Amino acid sequence: MNLTTTTHAAEMVTLPAAPHIFGLPRSTLYRLASEGKIRMVKIASRTLVDAASVRAFLATLPAVQLRQDPRRRSA
Repeated sequence: MNLTTTTHAAEMVTLPAAPHIFGLPRSTLYRLASEGKIRMVKIASRTLVDAASVRAFLATLPAVQLRQDPRRRSA
């Protein structure tokens, strides 16, 4: 395969680095993988997390709806 002509190369992140990159605990990453929501692969003894699958999962989550505090006055 010629990587210069590939439009989408999979970005894999090591499992120890993934919690720091995505802000999710390691246990949550394992749970999401077991539920089929993100993809992990095993290469020899290394577990790699498919970064695109984590980003896709995070994109499906609802946005936070913040309420304005009625005690605060707008300037």
